[in-house]
Amino acid sequence: MKMHVKSGNKEKSIKVLKKEGDIFTVSVGEKTYELDVVKVEEGVYSILNNGNSINMEMIASDQPGNYKVNTLYNSFNIDVLPAVAFSPNGKVKKEAHQLIKSPMPGKIVRVKVKVGDTVEAGTPLIVLSAMKMENEIKSEGKGTVTKVAVKEDDLVKDGQLMIDIKV
Repeated sequence: MKMHVKSGNKEKSIKVLKKEGDIFTVSVGEKTYELDVVKVEEGVYSILNNGNSINMEMIASDQPGNYKVNTLYNSFNIDVLPAVAFSPNGKVKKEAHQLIKSPMPGKIVRVKVKVGDTVEAGTPLIVLSAMKMENEIKSEGKGTVTKVAVKEDDLVKDGQLMIDIKV
């Protein structure tokens, strides 16, 4: 599973490298962490990293993919950015086609576009339910939908093609 998370003017690429039970091995930018993540209750998680414990509350906003995160000492907003092809430096690739791939395994809740639709940057394309959160996948640029490879209630794998947009 790979995603880009933005908070203020900071943006990081996060990738789950391995998951065994509650133990997640993740890369955040250039650093790798082993995290013991336990869901305490809906939206509340306990995270253990190298003996340091962090309790985190994630509150979804009205906009899918946008969350307010509270810890004991900090509070901040994050945006989980849509799954598009990113170059190694984290910038969105400019291609003839924008291939919208699933950022993680999940279930398609809603498909908001159809073949032939014209989309702009930020147009909602799909709502994906993963890890008990709904993520709205949006277009990164202007184009025309040429293929919708999924339908509502489909289960998708990490990296699976969902929508092809000709730019």
